[in-house]
Amino acid sequence: MKKILLSLAVLMSAAFTMNAQLSYSVNVGYANRATASKVIYGDNENITKDAMGGFNLGVMASYELMPNVAVNAGLQFDFAAKTEKDEIFGIETKVRTLAKDIEIPVRASYMLNLGEASVFAYAGPAFEFGLVNKAETTIDETSTTLNAYGEDGAMSRFNILAGAGVGVLYHDLFLNVGYDFGLLDLNKNDNSALHTSELKVGLGIKF
Repeated sequence: MKKILLSLAVLMSAAFTMNAQLSYSVNVGYANRATASKVIYGDNENITKDAMGGFNLGVMASYELMPNVAVNAGLQFDFAAKTEKDEIFGIETKVRTLAKDIEIPVRASYMLNLGEASVFAYAGPAFEFGLVNKAETTIDETSTTLNAYGEDGAMSRFNILAGAGVGVLYHDLFLNVGYDFGLLDLNKNDNSALHTSELKVGLGIKF
């Protein structure tokens, strides 16, 4: 009986210690999503760059491995969109592009305490799955939609990002700036390549 009670005490102590090393946070912020597309024609290359703004929101769990050093994993939703308008011979053309995806970031972080405030830096991969990527073109009130995903789509849904960032923590509130670069070519065509990157500025609260 004493051995059982002792074992339970040890397990409860370990669970309490692990729980004390865990923290959680929620964040929301601005995101600028950029794309770089390369098309090869024989010996020539044509590179096109584009960008659109949006927002992201997510949750994160952090486990402190040692003082000021932690590993972080979370779930994040990203949204980006833009609308371009033009007029040719009196006919208005409007193109609206929309992208939505889910990310699972896994980061290592280091925090430096400065009294009431702290500064931190993080780095690591993120695994991205595209939900929606489409362009709707409207010409004289007639609309057509081109979906980038699916069997007939030109883009792959899955991407791996490499990212890093810095931030400031004041009590339980934090501000961070980060940049993620897509490692995989998302274009399915052999003579084309497409890479994405994203600049993020976020606000959050830590629990």
